[in-house]
Amino acid sequence: MTSWLMDTLLYTGVLIALVLILRRPVARHFGPRIAYALWALPALRLVLPPVVLPASMAPVEQEASGEAALALAAYAPAEQAVAHEPAFGAADLLLALWLGGAALFMAWRIATYLRMRRELLAGARPVGEAGRIRLVETPAVASPVAFGVTDKVVALPPRFMAMEDRGARDLAIAHELEHHRGYDLIANFAAQPLLALHWFNPLAWFGWRAMRRDQEAACDARVLEGCGQDVRAAYAGVIAGFAAGPRLALAAPMACPVLGEKSIIHRLRSLSISDISPRRRLLGRLLLAGGAITVPMTASISYAAAEVQPLEQVPLPPSAAAPPAPLAAPEAPEAPAAPEAPEAPALSAAEDKLRIRRIVRESAEGDHPRTVRHVELRREPLSEEQRQRLEAMNEEMEDLRKELAGKQVEMRAHALAMAEVRHNVPEVVERCDSDEPVSHVTLSDGRQRIVICARAIERQARDGARSGLRQARSAVARSTGMSASAKAEVLRDLDEEIADLEAER
Repeated sequence: MTSWLMDTLLYTGVLIALVLILRRPVARHFGPRIAYALWALPALRLVLPPVVLPASMAPVEQEASGEAALALAAYAPAEQAVAHEPAFGAADLLLALWLGGAALFMAWRIATYLRMRRELLAGARPVGEAGRIRLVETPAVASPVAFGVTDKVVALPPRFMAMEDRGARDLAIAHELEHHRGYDLIANFAAQPLLALHWFNPLAWFGWRAMRRDQEAACDARVLEGCGQDVRAAYAGVIAGFAAGPRLALAAPMACPVLGEKSIIHRLRSLSISDISPRRRLLGRLLLAGGAITVPMTASISYAAAEVQPLEQVPLPPSAAAPPAPLAAPEAPEAPAAPEAPEAPALSAAEDKLRIRRIVRESAEGDHPRTVRHVELRREPLSEEQRQRLEAMNEEMEDLRKELAGKQVEMRAHALAMAEVRHNVPEVVERCDSDEPVSHVTLSDGRQRIVICARAIERQARDGARSGLRQARSAVARSTGMSASAKAEVLRDLDEEIADLEAER
């Protein structure tokens, strides 16, 4: 665990320094959004678990010679085999101080955020909603501020919604709403464990401020995506107008007051960057994905513990000059007793009907001392039980034969009935032998045939539709409750429909 913490501290610090170096060139060539995404690399390394490899993959250490191992095993005192270590050393004290400071840092950051939230909402007055985001006016802020992860809020100064410059007001509100929609507040909270791990490291604090500046620049880029130069100029004036503002914990104020390099200058410089082409933006994403793929290569690697067999202490001979006496050969073990022959298995029911006896005789001639001369088969008479069983099987077979014969008679009768039904069912054909829509014909074998003429049916349908339209026209013409213009329009439509039907005729 300690090794993983140290590796995480080392590699996250290296990645923070690397992002601090690359953020400006990346923003200049690929845009501020890709530069802001670079800060995901240290966070990715923070959550990277250690990799435990099998013990067989561990590097092989050089082993001592056999004589040295025996000497150490025989004469090394047991109390000197394990080095005496103090119960709580300086390294453990530093580790406890480090982790305790990280825990206190996290508690301080969360308490500061909760206090800030209470102060902002104490005298707040709701002025609107944008989806699930609440807009409130509060005297606790001098510039728009976005805060909250589950309960999302945008805090505005008093009488902000009554500003005369509606364009500047809408741009400022759009900026704060984009913080919520771009999950910037969640990113601020997610960066706190990494900052807590480096609570004593000034490099991490520089990285936190740089990340906040890149976050604001990326939010500006998302708001102004696809906008013209006039909107960019107005937006720059809004940013400059809110250049002064309070420092709020884990929030996203419009002014973004930070120490060191002024965030307003950085954002105004980012606004001057023209829209990045899709090809260059795709290249930036590919480079970012490549960096994310290489982060797992820095994972902490450990090996599973191998099973170690305890060494037995082997006493050495008193004199090294005299060779040890050879060991006496062990006595030969007694031969095991031969197992008893198994009993012959009982004959099965099938073998009861036909018993086969194989006679094997030895032959004095040839190379094979034992050969099969012949096989003698003998059929023994059936017992009374076997005879009764055979008679019962014959009776069952007779019953089955009678049942099958009955089924055949039933199937024959069913086939005759179906043939009679098919003979009596009339045949239906579609043909126009006459002008009748439907006609009945008796065939030579007595069957009935129904002839359907689709053309005659369509003709009857058109005649019926024409007759109905004419009746409707007469009713409209006789109507006195319609205006003259409406009646003329309806009659004209009915005449067109009647003319179309006449043409189809």
